[in-house]
Amino acid sequence: MECRSIITPRDLECMLCDETAEPKPLPLSLLKEITNDFSPQKQIGYGGFAEVYEGILENRSVAVKRMSNTYEYEKEYVREVECLMKVKHKNVVRFLGYCADTQGSMLKYEGKLVMADVRQRLLCFEFVPKGSLREYITDTSCGLQWRDRFQIILGICQGLHYLHQNNIVHLDLKPENILMDNNLVPKITDFGLSRCFRPMQSQTFTVNIRGTLRYSAPECGNGEITHQLDIYSLGIIIMEVLTGENWYQYDVDMASYDVYYREGP
Repeated sequence: MECRSIITPRDLECMLCDETAEPKPLPLSLLKEITNDFSPQKQIGYGGFAEVYEGILENRSVAVKRMSNTYEYEKEYVREVECLMKVKHKNVVRFLGYCADTQGSMLKYEGKLVMADVRQRLLCFEFVPKGSLREYITDTSCGLQWRDRFQIILGICQGLHYLHQNNIVHLDLKPENILMDNNLVPKITDFGLSRCFRPMQSQTFTVNIRGTLRYSAPECGNGEITHQLDIYSLGIIIMEVLTGENWYQYDVDMASYDVYYREGP
């Protein structure tokens, strides 16, 4: 059901300005309002089962991630919210809230009108304006100084260390999932494949570890999930930031989940 609390764009902006504010459920009506009903003109990113829109507040912007194929990827959505509710760090994209709305609607099916549950699954984040780290690796005209490269690498390491200290394994760390703010501060995002460990837990097993092949450790094939999988991905990213080149020549995506961000204003 849609959140019944009346939350206005101004309330959301106050949350954004208050670093101590905790994420909360957000009404679908609010997210529709600030994105102009998910207008294509407001779309700033897309992926296999998600689209990202810029939400306009009074003086600031937010990013609204709208899930598609919600029945198929319900577990990923719940897992992402679970992880995001636990994190608050300068090198992790700030999570403001979520919307899990289910509403009955009359839809046509095989020529007949049937009553169906329509799910809306959305997430709301701070708006990070300078695109993903990928653009800074592949575009040599950016001319990053060594000091900038060091600060970017340091920020990613600090963000990942924070996640691991909070028992979260990201599992899809790559330049596309690291956003850059106006000061070139990196922020880790996209927790749809992540896992939250219990205290003192160091590993778990799964039938299939999805991710992006070029950043996935060889041991992914055995289905064992540990913090070391993120460390391998981090190593590849560091090499790419230092050299300014893609480390591998192939790029085979193991998951259709990835969200690619275009540079904001």
